[in-house]
Amino acid sequence: MMDLSFRWPHPRYSTAIGELSFRLHTFENVYGIDPALTSVEVSADGSMVVDARGLSWAGGQATAPGTLRASITPTARGVRVEVSGEHADGIRSIGVTVHDLPTSAVSGVREDALEVPPTGRILSYPNGWFDLSSPSFIIGDALAVRSIDGQPRPKTFAFIPHFDDAAIMDVDLLVEADATHPSAAFDAPGWVIEPPRDVAAFVTEHREHIARAYPTDTWEHRSDVPEWMREKSLVLTLHGKHFTGRTFLDYSAMLDVIRQVARQIDGSRVLAYLPGWEGRYYRWYGRYDVDPALGGEEGFRRLVDESRELGVHVMPMFGANIASRDVPGFERWGEPGIVRRASGLMDAGSVDWDGSRHYDHGSGAMINPAFAPWRAHLVEQIGSLHERFGFDATFLDITAMHSNDPNGDTTEGLRSLAGDILRAIPGHLIAGEAWFDALSSIIPLVQTGHHDTVPVYHDLPDDQLFTRTNRSFGHVCLGDPAHGSSGVHEAGYVSAWRLPVRRGVIPTMGVVEDTLALAPDRVSQIISDAREYAELYLESESARTF
Repeated sequence: MMDLSFRWPHPRYSTAIGELSFRLHTFENVYGIDPALTSVEVSADGSMVVDARGLSWAGGQATAPGTLRASITPTARGVRVEVSGEHADGIRSIGVTVHDLPTSAVSGVREDALEVPPTGRILSYPNGWFDLSSPSFIIGDALAVRSIDGQPRPKTFAFIPHFDDAAIMDVDLLVEADATHPSAAFDAPGWVIEPPRDVAAFVTEHREHIARAYPTDTWEHRSDVPEWMREKSLVLTLHGKHFTGRTFLDYSAMLDVIRQVARQIDGSRVLAYLPGWEGRYYRWYGRYDVDPALGGEEGFRRLVDESRELGVHVMPMFGANIASRDVPGFERWGEPGIVRRASGLMDAGSVDWDGSRHYDHGSGAMINPAFAPWRAHLVEQIGSLHERFGFDATFLDITAMHSNDPNGDTTEGLRSLAGDILRAIPGHLIAGEAWFDALSSIIPLVQTGHHDTVPVYHDLPDDQLFTRTNRSFGHVCLGDPAHGSSGVHEAGYVSAWRLPVRRGVIPTMGVVEDTLALAPDRVSQIISDAREYAELYLESESARTF
């Protein structure tokens, strides 16, 4: 990680959880408080108010107009910290630093505890794929930290071992102001910081806060989950055509796989997910239609119709927020809505689609779903295709993308997109890629995350935070059981091919052209997992309640 190359003598304030300092960032510079213009008020109950009527900059060598106010309030187990600030240049973020903690691993994330190396570590929220699905974590035996924000503002957590003693570290807690409402003043959402002596209570309180912030019906009672989805215990990922044009399964081969699987498990338990159904995967995002080379209109209609006769429901894949720049009309419904960072810069780069190793394919662009013309374009395509073919569900790619875009809230844009689709196709299922807490009420069914192709599960570290309202299935990069092939996905070959059987994780099988023939034993294991999932979580009324 990068850091300042000097020590800034920020004033520190002693609290029940250690020494704290404060700073604010504009889009131009970083500012601490001016100690000469700062007062401190301590109340009988231990509350402290730090009131700075001026700021410092240049590492403390200069002063500037502006204000910062920090309130530290004792709680039953620690403190609540709330900071506000003002600067004429506009506030980008406000930071709290907890000083001189023992360098310890960070737990309470979706993976195993994350070690902090001497070079430091940064975690960011929201992250749909790994690390922090919710702004809460634990630092060794030292501290538990959670945000009490009511919206998914970007938050960055930096764990910075001291250069001269890596056994001691500082921890930065930074929260960004909403870029859609730029202002010279920012009342940052608060932090609850406490020793991790009662982890169960800490986790429960955070879960209850998230439930209040993002109210969502339980999975069993969600109106956006069709009854048939509540009976699914197996997702088949049927890979179509790769970006390079290499075909894994055409529509006829997809249907043949479905027929074979439906001989081993009741088809009503199966959801067929179709990445690369529209032709070259990703290449023509924004122009969705059946691919003549995969079987055309007749082949796709037969796939959907005959799957339904077997009880199987079909879910093709669309991009929630990405399209190819050379699709006709992009200059109207795409380009003006290209995603920007809070600074106004556009994100660039891509994955490696063709083995060129340059990660710089320029065909696609990320579009903010808050941009109404993009939503209208995408919904029209999904709606017209549904009218032609009658598929049962829509998978939206990259739904967990979040950017603090000054032109529109990406999460609320996604909410609008989901609502637009459901108004166009009542009773439809919408699924998406990856998850963080604010998505709970928007997308009921999501793919697992992954970190360097290793599956990452949203029902960790707190099963109830995710599973009460949502379900997951295997990411499109899950390896197929025969080869470890990620099919149309850019990962290539992946060692993970099977998921754990847990209420929040629906068994999933990736299939390329010869998977069933070459790996019958592994295929049988996954289908056995699906039967076990149904028996444990679907077949009795008691199993259906959480």
